[in-house]
Amino acid sequence: MKGRLILGLLVCWGFAACRSNAALVVPGSIGSRVFVVERNSETMAVYDLDLRRVVHRVSGLGNLQHATMTFSPDLRYGFVSSRSGQLTRIDLATLERAGEVQTSGRSIDIAISQDGRYVATAEYFPGGVTILDAATLKVVRRISTASQEGSRQSSENGLDDPNIRATGIVDAPGNRFVCTLIETGEIWVIDASRPDFPVERRVRVGSGEPYDAMITPDGRSYVVGLKDADEVAILDLRDPERGVQRVSLRDPGRTYTPTTPIKLPHMASWAVARNRVFVPLVGEERIAVLDRDTWQFVRSIPLRGDPVYAVRAPGEREVWVSFSGLKNDAFVQVVDVETLQVTRTLRIGTRIYHMDFTPRGSHVLITANGDDKLVLVNAATGAIEDEEPIRSPSGVFGVWRAFIMGL
Repeated sequence: MKGRLILGLLVCWGFAACRSNAALVVPGSIGSRVFVVERNSETMAVYDLDLRRVVHRVSGLGNLQHATMTFSPDLRYGFVSSRSGQLTRIDLATLERAGEVQTSGRSIDIAISQDGRYVATAEYFPGGVTILDAATLKVVRRISTASQEGSRQSSENGLDDPNIRATGIVDAPGNRFVCTLIETGEIWVIDASRPDFPVERRVRVGSGEPYDAMITPDGRSYVVGLKDADEVAILDLRDPERGVQRVSLRDPGRTYTPTTPIKLPHMASWAVARNRVFVPLVGEERIAVLDRDTWQFVRSIPLRGDPVYAVRAPGEREVWVSFSGLKNDAFVQVVDVETLQVTRTLRIGTRIYHMDFTPRGSHVLITANGDDKLVLVNAATGAIEDEEPIRSPSGVFGVWRAFIMGL
């Protein structure tokens, strides 16, 4: 009798253990997971491309206005940088939080080194770059901008901000980080292959105030957008001694007045396809096309509204463009990279925020913030194949970004 009781207890314990372990298993696989920012609730929804449904939510991530996410090269972790300065590590297998660090009072961008050992955040307050060990989340270096001389300007909350803000941080060849300083108009190149993480190069961008930056997919050019200017500054990372090249985005065939808007959206919205760079220009209802080799203006492509994001399709045959403004923000236009013509106009949903292609380019993931949904679009036909409820969706981060430079 006693033996049967013990056997029964063991069987019950076994079933309970199995049920407990099963509860830890999230449906789907790591390679099919897409993280979608729910910007008003401090959460990320996890959408599975194979199952075509939301399989999990990760909460407690801080202020996710303009939040960014990057992934370790081994796909073990994802790292989320919040606007409130919180860096959270997420286990990509269990989708549980695996540590968090308050890196600053306000951060703006995140990058992971090419060897996967370090994570860096660019910060508005107190201003600078924080570098952490990706395995332990220990801060290994804080590079302050406080000692840098430069102008001061109002912070986002309208109060006087004495800090020199860093933004636009990316990984670059040679295991380096590159960022730009807003108030001092500098580009910093940080060597992450050395234990002291020196700022090995400081390059002035010239007149104008940097506000964001990007790196081209080949890792050669670091491109800095300038506030209230019709130019960008480009640093060739293979030959930084030459300084920056200033490139005008004006169309020689257009008439400009003092009231013409001069504003670029976030630099992550630029598309580099084949030997062309596609630059969406808010307020001008066009994309400026630049030559990738010379960075000279090629032509404008007329659009139906004010463009915000231009996203390159894998294969580089198309660029998909989203818009701002109540009349046009439900639409996406598709530009042919070869002919430089708009070939399709698709109505997707209200207030399109972000777009990302699946790795082989078969589908596009699009957030329709005004409709509280994530939309999966067939890239070839333009047909909507799935719609998932997402609360105030914004950024879309597929795990394949782990293998793309600058993301």
